[in-house]
Parts: sequence; C-alpha cells; structure tokens
Amino acid sequence: MRKPIMAEQKSIKKRKMALWAIFIMVVLGVAAQLLFTNKVKSVLAKDVPAHIHLEYSSLVTNVLLGSITLDSISFDHKEQLFNVQAKQVKVSGLGFWALLTKGDISISDLSLEEPIMVLQNKKKDSTKTPSNSSKKNDSTIISIENFSIKKGQLEVLANQTDSTQLSIQDLNFSVSEIQFSPETAQNKIPFTYNSYELSTQKLYYDMGPYEFLQLDALQFTPEESHITNLVLRSKYSRDELSKKLLKERDHFDLAIHTITLNQFQFGYTAEELQLHIQEITLQEPYFQVYRDKLLPDDTSHKKLYNQALRDLPLNLQVDTIAIQNGTLTYEERLEYDVDPHSLRFTELSAHINNLHSKNEGKVRVNTEAQLMGDGYLTLDWSFDPQSKANNFLASGTLSDFETESINPFLKTNLRAEVTGTVNQMYFTISGNEVKASGDMKMNYDQFEFVVLKKDRLGVNKLLTAVVNIFARKNSDTDPEGYRYGYFEVERNTDKSFFNYLWINLKAGLLHTVTGSGKKKK
Repeated sequence: MRKPIMAEQKSIKKRKMALWAIFIMVVLGVAAQLLFTNKVKSVLAKDVPAHIHLEYSSLVTNVLLGSITLDSISFDHKEQLFNVQAKQVKVSGLGFWALLTKGDISISDLSLEEPIMVLQNKKKDSTKTPSNSSKKNDSTIISIENFSIKKGQLEVLANQTDSTQLSIQDLNFSVSEIQFSPETAQNKIPFTYNSYELSTQKLYYDMGPYEFLQLDALQFTPEESHITNLVLRSKYSRDELSKKLLKERDHFDLAIHTITLNQFQFGYTAEELQLHIQEITLQEPYFQVYRDKLLPDDTSHKKLYNQALRDLPLNLQVDTIAIQNGTLTYEERLEYDVDPHSLRFTELSAHINNLHSKNEGKVRVNTEAQLMGDGYLTLDWSFDPQSKANNFLASGTLSDFETESINPFLKTNLRAEVTGTVNQMYFTISGNEVKASGDMKMNYDQFEFVVLKKDRLGVNKLLTAVVNIFARKNSDTDPEGYRYGYFEVERNTDKSFFNYLWINLKAGLLHTVTGSGKKKK
C-alpha cells in the first residue's frame, strides 16, 4: 500500500510544480507584456523629437510576436512640412536580441494601411550647411525585411502656392530587405534594398506653368512595368495659351494607350545617377502639335539631339525604344483669319536603338509612316551624342504619294497647291550644328505648282506660270525616270532639328524639280 501512496504523492508534487511553472511564466509574460507596452508608450510620448507631432487612437502590442500596432495615426513633421494620416501602422517581428545586445533595430514587417501623405515642397536654405555629425556618431543599424504601403494617397504641394504638384491615388508599394547603416547613410540613396513593386491609379503631375502629365494606372517592377493611358498636354486651349505667352511655344496633346518598360535599373556611381532600361514600347501614341506663328519667335538656341542627350545630368542608356501604330499631326497658324490645316503622319512605327547620354556608339532611328494617309514615308537617322560638332546622317524615301492630299496644309501655310504623283523619292542629308548638304532623286508624274492669291480664293496665274516654267517635265529624266537634285543649307540655330530637316528637304525638292536633273558623275 505504501508504494502507490508515494507514487501518487510524487505525481501531485509534479503537477504542483508544473502549475507553479505555468503561473510564473504567465506572470512573467504579463509583466513583460506590461513592461513592453509601457516602454513603447513612453518612447512615443517622450522620445519623439520636438519638431514631430504624433497622435494615435489606440495601441496594441504583443511581446511574444514583437508586434506594435497603432490605429488612426497622425504624424506631422513641422520642419519638413510632411503630414501622414493612416488607418493603421503595424510593426511585427521586432528583434529583441539585436536591440538589447547591439542597439540595432531589426523588423520583419512594417506596414502602413491606407495612409494619406501630404508633402509641401520647401525651398532649401543655401546659407545652411547640413551637419553629418549625427550620422557619423550613430552606429545603429536598421533592418526591415518587408516594408509596404497599402491603398495609400500621396499629394505633393508646390512651395508658396499650395497648388498640387503631384497627386497619386491608390498607391501600393512594397520593398524587401531594407538596411540602413552609418555606411549607407553617406550614399545618395541612404539604404540598401533588394526588390520592390509599385502600383498606382490616377497619377497627376504638374509640369510647370503650361503642361501637365496624367495616367490612369501604373504597375512597376524592375523586370517589367506597364503604364496605361498616359497623357501629356497643355493646360489651356490654343487661344488661351497664346494669350498667356510672350513668345512662341507649342501647344500639344500627347496620349499613349500603353507604355511597357523591361529591365529597369537605376543607381548612383559617385555623384552621377545611372539609368538603364533594356526596352521601352509605346503603343498607339497620338501626338497633336500646334504652333501660333503670330507670336514673336523664340530666338533661344535650340540644341540638336546630340547635345541635348550629352547635356543630360545623368548617365542614360536605353537599348531599344519601339513605337507602334502612332499618329502625329502638326498645325501652324500664320494669319488671324485663316484656320490652319494639319500635316498628318499615320500608322507611324519607329525603332530607336542605343539611346544614351554618356556611352559610346551611334543612336540609330528607323521610322516609317503614311504621309497624309497616302504616301509611304521612311526616315533613317543616326547621330553620336559624343560628337561635339553634332554630326548626323539622315536618309529616307517617299513612294506612291498623290500630292493633292497635302494641298489643304500647303494652301494655309504656303498659299500654294501642287498636282501630280511622286512615284518614288530618295534623299540623303549629312549635317552638323551649323550646315548640311545632301542629294535627292525623284520619279514623278505631271508635277505642277499652283500659286494662290493672297486671299487663297483664286489662282495667281502669273506666278503659277512663272513657277512652272522652271519645273522640268517628266521628259527631263534618266532612263529609269528619275531626276536628281543637290543642295546645301545653313541652319538657323534658334529652330529645331525638324525645321533643319525640313529646309534640307525643301532645298532638295526645289533643285530636283527646277535644276538640270542630271546625276553628278
């Protein structure tokens, strides 16, 4: 009988010890939880800098999971004019061991739920020299395995005016393996990271006094990104813009159905931003350009594309740009009482290879389009951004073009009309910053000019007759039906590259039609 009694007593003793152990663990857990909660409250109440105002409706912590949850939080940075109001901010997976032994902060997840973020741009005080002493003395390492913003809104206000400079709706952003250390703090990007994803709806960006950019959706990763329904257009109507301008400026409306970017990489080497994109595809861009020539000319120097790329404040490299099924229209108003007609390029496609600002090799552009919905036009163009002389080479063709289709544009812009068919035209232009030369050959039928009266309501028979005296007939051709022309032009440096291209083509057409038509030997 004694052994069963002793066994029972030992069992009771073990149960009591287990209960005591559980009780102690519960007490310690409760104490740790209370201590952790009070410590978090104390830090939020006392250790937040004076220039930051922080409010929240409730605080929930879990010492076992290392989690902190703040509900209905409001964060106001008075010096940087930055305000955040969020439904919830949650920290989880707080590493106590690294915090207690090294003072480092290690977090598994940091998330912001439905934040509304408002930042006001502030002019930098050039008289102040930023101090790096805090960065040098602070040896804390901050590691965040996953950071996310869910269903956020961002608004950036312009300095002084408080007008919206940038607005983003339904912002979702995540980035992994963030690490901030005294070493990374010295870099342009003061932390390292691994992968990231960004998606938004309804982005608006104010580009300045006259234009804005807007898009419906953005899905962005370094591997592949998509932009949907991008528009970049003037803020005002054509007439309203002309009233606000002191000199010529294009009124434009650009809409692109879809933009795709593949293999997007960026970073800094020393002080220079590096941007490399493997491929960009623009689907169905529609670009309308209007110029009011009644305004005074903008006589500032216009950079050719060599110099424009070379002067960019970053190292840009885009391997390939593809444009698919685009449309480009151009109109000029030359007189108050004459409505302009457009020059149209439809079914436009292009490939741009090796676009760069600091690297080596030529940028090559190959385009094709329908001119006025009729003639097939091609343009091949190459240039080296590192050429200080801004050298370029362009060549192209025009085939099966019924010239009557361009008459509405010629009538309003040149007070002229043309008849006949361009069966085939070839041209080559070689130029630099100040001058260009080239050659042209053209096969055409019944090519004649009609010069209109000043009111454009009738034909100036005298000028028409004079012009057509100099226009050679089809009989003055080589055995294959071609006439040849040669030309040299000087560039007006306050005009664009495309004006430069146009005056070359105009000189080539004039000499081809009115010159001897003979091929140089």
